[in-house]
This record gives sequence, C-alpha cells and structure tokens, in this order.
Amino acid sequence: MSEYSFKENEYLVVGWAQGLMDTEEEDANGKKVNVQRPYYQLFVLSPVSSYKSDTYTACGLKAQKLRCASDAVWKNINPMEVCNLFFDEKKRVAMAVSTGEVVSLESISL
Repeated sequence: MSEYSFKENEYLVVGWAQGLMDTEEEDANGKKVNVQRPYYQLFVLSPVSSYKSDTYTACGLKAQKLRCASDAVWKNINPMEVCNLFFDEKKRVAMAVSTGEVVSLESISL
C-alpha cells in the first residue's frame, strides 16, 4: 500500500455535478418569479485541519462540495486526480489543474 501526502492547496477530486436550480427573483415590475439557474459543483477530499484544542481534534480527510464558476473546471481532469484549485472572488472554483498524481482509495482503520 502506498500513501499520498497532500501538499498545501491540493485536493483529491472525486466527482462533479451540474444541473438547474429554481430561484426566486423579482422581475422588472417587482413581481416575484421563479427562474432556473445553472449550478456546477465539484466534490473533493482534502486533509482536515491540524488544529487541536482541549475540545477539538480531527484526523484524516474531509469531504467537501465546492461551488464552481462553470463546467469548464473539470474538462481536463478525471475523478481520483490530485489537483490544485484556483478560486474566483466569489470563492467559486474557477480552475482545476491536475498535479499528475492519481490516488486509489483503500480501506483503513483509524
């Protein structure tokens, strides 16, 4: 079994999703209308914080669902690739760049 050590700002991409969600907005006349807006999400694993206190400790990886600016984020990557993620001013993933590392998951005991 080989282990992978994450470097700073690296994430393991495990998948993505896109779709339409209903939102309520006001039209030009001030009337509330339902509008469908696209959404793009990236699912990743990353190391938990190394922060420890008297009341908190964590070990392992955390799963996150991150908002993306568009589906172009995952066009050049595959699930299980380690990537560097770059965020826009709205804290959405704007770009994912593979490090060239691919990880396979094996069961472990903690």
